[in-house]
Amino acid sequence: MGEIIDISMQKITKQKFIYSIFLLGIIFVASLPAFRSGIYEAGHDLQFHLGRIQAIADELSKGQFPVRYESGAWYGHGYVCTTFYGNIFLYIPAILFNIGVKLWRCYNIYLILVNAVTVFVSFYSFKRLFRSGEWGLFATGLYMLAGYRLTNLYVRAAVGEYTAMIFIPLVTYGLYRIYDIDNTEKNRVGTILPLVIGATGMIQSHILTTEIVVVLALIYCLVLWKDTLKHLRELGLALLFIFGINAFFIIPFIDSYTSMDLYINNILTKDSIRSEGLYISQLFGMLTYGGGSSFQWTAADEGHLNIGISVVLCFIVTLIFIIIAIAKKKQALSRNIVVLFICGIIAGWVSTVYFPWDVFAGESVLDKLVSSVQYPWRYLMVMTTCFIISGTYSLKQLISKKVIFVIAGFAALAVVCTGYFDYTLSIYNTTVTNETAVESWADKLYLPVDTDRESLKTSEFVETADGIIIPVLSYKNVYVLDENGTEIDWSAGDNNLIKIPKLEHPENLTIRFREPLLWRISEIITLLTICVCVVSVVKDARFNSN
Repeated sequence: MGEIIDISMQKITKQKFIYSIFLLGIIFVASLPAFRSGIYEAGHDLQFHLGRIQAIADELSKGQFPVRYESGAWYGHGYVCTTFYGNIFLYIPAILFNIGVKLWRCYNIYLILVNAVTVFVSFYSFKRLFRSGEWGLFATGLYMLAGYRLTNLYVRAAVGEYTAMIFIPLVTYGLYRIYDIDNTEKNRVGTILPLVIGATGMIQSHILTTEIVVVLALIYCLVLWKDTLKHLRELGLALLFIFGINAFFIIPFIDSYTSMDLYINNILTKDSIRSEGLYISQLFGMLTYGGGSSFQWTAADEGHLNIGISVVLCFIVTLIFIIIAIAKKKQALSRNIVVLFICGIIAGWVSTVYFPWDVFAGESVLDKLVSSVQYPWRYLMVMTTCFIISGTYSLKQLISKKVIFVIAGFAALAVVCTGYFDYTLSIYNTTVTNETAVESWADKLYLPVDTDRESLKTSEFVETADGIIIPVLSYKNVYVLDENGTEIDWSAGDNNLIKIPKLEHPENLTIRFREPLLWRISEIITLLTICVCVVSVVKDARFNSN
């Protein structure tokens, strides 16, 4: 008996070793462009995110925690990007920057770490979804090397979006896990934990990604409404924990969004975003290019948005499996997979010019909410995930023999396509070594409405007939203190800058950003929720072990 157990343990250890080697290989292949002394200059959002990292580093060094306000942004006029844009994961490269690591290297280290975490989160999620290590590894490889994900990493340099993509497989598995449990199961907190962690990761990375995933998750819940009713308790508890853990970000976000008149509140007009959608040739584009940009009403120079052959094949395999299963009524046709496949088709449709985006060309709350994604092709991340899961499941059902050859074939195809992407990436781009961020890194989304950005390039005190204009933007929760530390009342002056009464020594003023009491309470709510969650998981684990 002991020999049997020993052999079994050796087999498990060998299996884990093999999986680890393959997972490390996937990380290496996905991270190849980051293993160099520099970063690609043409990353669409690169300068913005480098600026965010450096701004967070500056504020952390000044003792601001959590970081809510970038005092050095907009040429020293201040900015509130971090209040609206989850930044907790960027503390890692920010801390590296503060200890002397060059900015470009901080960015590359962060990107490699994201790839590493994505691999292990994806493998954990897919392995449990398919109840198979081999197929979990297969899906992980496809997800990691999917065209849109590589584009986010290296062409768009979409830090928030590619960080959020760590958690999409976990959210998918978390939702499935809730629907798959028996109502008699006692460990409810443990059951909802993957969904809670996944949703939290997305919220702290990228609000727009969260919005997109929520829309598709709602469709999933509505289609399976009978099962949804059975698990309302788990879903409600998950929502409660998600809000509680993220209260420190959600409450300041809502408070700032509703109390300040910023471009982000008004930038979405009656114009339709349909012109930014993809064409069907891109949805079925076999090779993803490593360069290009986004243009209206054309697919020219948008090869970086081609979905890639691996995802296309997953779509085809799923379609074949569903047709065979319906015709023969033999294969196990999972309702969850069919719904997920339909969600992928919907996401693909929504990402194109063929979706009726003109219907949402207005200024109502619904119009602004739906159109806030700015670019319809952002839905490709959900489509990619849905098709990879449905394709892997379908292939698993269709292929009973020579599985290793099928997996190896797909893997080789994915690696070759990734090599093509990397090759074109090196052709399209030049390498730079940013030791610090450019001064003009900040965008205008979170500026007060009607702010003249050109005027912000000069920072000087301006004396008027009735006061002094300070070169600091008039954001809520910014306080002005005189040389004695006494608070000075201010109002919004020219170009949305702070205006104060005349003083004898205005150069001795101190400008501070101070969190209101409500925000501090939200941080306490977060800490308490995390404590409750940890205690509940430990308690349930002990109960189940007994």
